[in-house]
Amino acid sequence: MNRLVIYLLFDRAGLADAGVLRALQGLRGHASELFVVVNGSVTDASRESLASVADRVFERPNEGFDVGGYRAALEEIGPERLAAFDEVVLANYTFFGPVVDFAETFAWADAAGHDVWGVTEHGELTPDPYTRRGTLPSHLQSHWIAVRRDVVVSDAWAEYWASMPEIRSYDDSVRHHEARFSPFFAERGFSVGAQFPAGNFRVDGTPVANASLETPLLLLEAGAPLVKRRVFFHDPVELDHRGVSARDVALDLERRGFPVDVLVEGTARFAPSRVLAGGVGAGPRVLRRASTALTHEWLRDAASGDESATISGLHVRIVRGDFWRRLAGGDERLLDADLLLVESAAADSVRSAPASASMLARQRGRRVILERAEPLAWEFADHASLGMVVPVAPPIGTGLLGDGWRGTRTRAALLAATLGADAPLDPNAPIAPYAGFAAYRVDALRPLAGALGSLGYAPLEARFPEGELATLLDLVASRLVLDAGFAVSEAETADGLASDYALLAAKYEDLVAEFGSDVRAPHRLARARRPGGSGLTRVAAAVFRRLPALEEPLRRLAADAKGLLARLR
Repeated sequence: MNRLVIYLLFDRAGLADAGVLRALQGLRGHASELFVVVNGSVTDASRESLASVADRVFERPNEGFDVGGYRAALEEIGPERLAAFDEVVLANYTFFGPVVDFAETFAWADAAGHDVWGVTEHGELTPDPYTRRGTLPSHLQSHWIAVRRDVVVSDAWAEYWASMPEIRSYDDSVRHHEARFSPFFAERGFSVGAQFPAGNFRVDGTPVANASLETPLLLLEAGAPLVKRRVFFHDPVELDHRGVSARDVALDLERRGFPVDVLVEGTARFAPSRVLAGGVGAGPRVLRRASTALTHEWLRDAASGDESATISGLHVRIVRGDFWRRLAGGDERLLDADLLLVESAAADSVRSAPASASMLARQRGRRVILERAEPLAWEFADHASLGMVVPVAPPIGTGLLGDGWRGTRTRAALLAATLGADAPLDPNAPIAPYAGFAAYRVDALRPLAGALGSLGYAPLEARFPEGELATLLDLVASRLVLDAGFAVSEAETADGLASDYALLAAKYEDLVAEFGSDVRAPHRLARARRPGGSGLTRVAAAVFRRLPALEEPLRRLAADAKGLLARLR
């Protein structure tokens, strides 16, 4: 089939990451012409990477969201050339794939024979969440929509694009394009179908509106060739409310042979460390016991006091003391290693905890990073994308999971920006070595080492004095490791995780007893009580707490008002 694929890319930093390139390589064998339209621009290196797989890379101003990009590409190609293709596919960068070869999807489409088709479908919703009236119709999801030649040469095709209003927001893009496209052509007599219709996905008999976000595992089990990127950087609490675990999706993709490094590179710049660690980092790692037989021998370096050994083919080095200063100074003993096990002197985070909690955190850190050096090295040897591991943030006797920054987030953001990081920092608690223990893959630290060396450790210390620099580097290290394209994770022993789970379950039970058993209630009502929140929100929270039956009607009323404002805009 003579097929044109138009692939839309937007990246704030102008990068075509591994996820984009894998998708394009998967599409290449099924496209007579592969046309990449970039909203904005790309770096020279990314432009070269795109050109190696695409027939054309077309850069344009970042206007009109995906709709504007598609329309600009269609105008650039022109109606005469478009009419020469049997099929036109409009796809974008918001999915990972192929999980299975796209050949299966194109074979399905040929057999189904639809005029307009897509991979996944969003089910109808009543009321329409954007207008709070009527019904949002079921529609093909816009990350992949294809049309046959009869559609492209029709008056309806010209009418659709000519009648498109100006797209100024994501909501506009959904309302005026994604939710409108397939119903528009169905109403004009064209056949429409999805390879994975919304009606095929149910949980306990209840249909799911958006399987790509609500039941991604069911989609993969059904043979879907793609998974939405958003699963891996969406708010974990919101995913929890939908019953979705990004960790399980990541592990399922890994079992299916999807490259983990593609997941990591394709998400690392879009979310805070704790969000990413729970998905592409595959959550806390349970460290096995070391083998009873000695498989390595630690050798002490008299000059530095470091200890080194070879474990699973990795040159492992134990480093104590002023680690960051040595890294900034380009210490070759560090940079020649593969894996660094660090015991830092900074560790201010647990000093404010009760003495017993502080002692326990340090004992656990030592056990995980130093005493479990062998199984920890196995993790790094088995997972080439793993860049950093720290002990699980201690929940016993501390509030670190709620305030890991300890009032330093603004200063940490300044340091991160100084070192070249502009991706999101965690709002509450980053993945960090709170008790002073961490394991780093040296390759994941090289960009940071280069930035520290270029800026100079002494000038940075002048800006962040009295030990602040080392503490802040501990807190922002995960952000810099993620930016380098590596995964970040936590680790514990099985006994430690069992203890933590029992405690966290007890804490959560206490919250649920206070705020109500609905899965959203503890989070929603606790947020309403935050200092600085609006008085109206706090009053509403108090009313809902005492009269829960009023909550849904009042929320519906508020949503109706919001919908009215949207229609008047």
